[in-house]
Amino acid sequence: MHLSNGTGLLFPTLMYLANYKENESLVTRNPAMNEEYRADPNNIVCYGVYGCFPITPPWTDERRPIALYPENPAKINVRFPVFNQFARSYPKFINLDDPDYLHEVGINPAGKIYIITHGFLQTGSAKWIERMINLILDQDTDGTATCIVIDWGGGSSPPYNQASANIRLVGAIAAHMIFLIAEEFRFKNLDNVHMIGHSLGAHLSGYTGYYLQKDFGLMLGRITGMDPAELAFTETNPIVRLDTTDAKFVDIVHSDATPFVPKIGLGLYEPIGHLDFYPNGGFKQPGCDQTLWKRKDGSFISSMYQFFSCSHVRSVDFFVESIRTKCPYTAIVCESYEKFLAGDCFDCDRDGHLCFRFGFHSYNSYRSLREANQLIGKQTIQAFFITGPGEPYCRTHYKVLIKMSDTEESILHGGEIGRFHLSIYGSKGDHSNKMTFTEEAELYEPGHNYTRVLAGTSVGKPRKLTVGWEYNTSFLNPLTWRILSSPRVYVEYIVLQSLEYRSKIRLCPNYNMPVTSNVDSMFTQDNCRYYPEPLETVLS
Repeated sequence: MHLSNGTGLLFPTLMYLANYKENESLVTRNPAMNEEYRADPNNIVCYGVYGCFPITPPWTDERRPIALYPENPAKINVRFPVFNQFARSYPKFINLDDPDYLHEVGINPAGKIYIITHGFLQTGSAKWIERMINLILDQDTDGTATCIVIDWGGGSSPPYNQASANIRLVGAIAAHMIFLIAEEFRFKNLDNVHMIGHSLGAHLSGYTGYYLQKDFGLMLGRITGMDPAELAFTETNPIVRLDTTDAKFVDIVHSDATPFVPKIGLGLYEPIGHLDFYPNGGFKQPGCDQTLWKRKDGSFISSMYQFFSCSHVRSVDFFVESIRTKCPYTAIVCESYEKFLAGDCFDCDRDGHLCFRFGFHSYNSYRSLREANQLIGKQTIQAFFITGPGEPYCRTHYKVLIKMSDTEESILHGGEIGRFHLSIYGSKGDHSNKMTFTEEAELYEPGHNYTRVLAGTSVGKPRKLTVGWEYNTSFLNPLTWRILSSPRVYVEYIVLQSLEYRSKIRLCPNYNMPVTSNVDSMFTQDNCRYYPEPLETVLS
């Protein structure tokens, strides 16, 4: 994905917000005269049929110290291009002043309608929007889907607080657009309308849902918020941000919850939807460079973009990939990401640890669980999963328990410090990428168990695996010296559990053979016949 026009402005804009002056908090521009003046919170700016926009609480509080009115509709210049199977490159545009022309723009009332909108610093021509539209239309086997873009590029420029004020008006305008469609095509409801927004666009979608209910008594079927913006929205009144009252189903992708500076980040961490997904814990996405001063391709601007926006944009990348992929993209409910990685939440439908399909198709699994009465009330649902560092991002999850041998030979050898590497082989002979059991070297002692959740490329149902040992030696530590023998560890067996395939098997090495450095050892189910411990005891 590429930011359009002004990538390098993200950093100075955020710095401007982080260092605002107290006496600037109510300074805005007169929407009628286009001149700067001091706003009076007791006055309310109104824009005809779109309503009035106060800046009194909750629009102004300690979380939102810079309260501005939305800019004039003519300045924002919202446009609604319409795409379908027959118009992917040259769309027609909805004209709110010409209801009759709505029948000519290519909307198929028999199919689903996807309304997609961008965030700060972007326009409707962003590359990710083009890719999303094509994938949505490709997977629509009936050929009836319609994609409508909300292009509010005229109001998405810095300063950020002005853009965040503009989305209130854009949401109201979008609500009128959707109502016009519902009226002209005589929709009974909006169940087939799915809004998808990134960053500020996520909250814009929430405003659209709010105004549809307030002004027209209609409720959107679904809103997907891709890393909803945090700045000026975290811990605010629900009317200020996207929340579960804005659509019948609200799903959220959190990908950049790491604070930018104290109290400022790009994405929300708090759960705000019916179903909140936290890929890789919701922050520090794999493959995103965390070194500010490392230049890529000799461009400092590129480095700045990578540092500030990479994890924020990953929510888009993950969701776009989920539209059409054979990979199951499974997420599981857990109390925290740390407990998920430790393997405390790995059995679907057990102890409340429900599994959901992530992304574009998530509502299908949500609906199935609700129809089965496994979802009761309005409880917060936080689901976690792991991705890869690049495309394809989707991975399958494995809970790996390594049982260190307690034989006499293993005990005499003692503990070792290092790292395990594992590669899983599936039923068709394919093998996964090499997965590291832990990021850092750890001590493995005889007789102890070590458990971790790993993620690898999909290979089907697991059958066997190879195990490698990376030994860490230090010249300054004689205990790590291995002069007369190769570094080795003694593993009795490994229990491998697959989340996606819901299988659990025990795999063992050749009898009493250690795993040595620089040589991969094959672990199979057949080898376990040499070990006396009953399989049912191990796998319980």
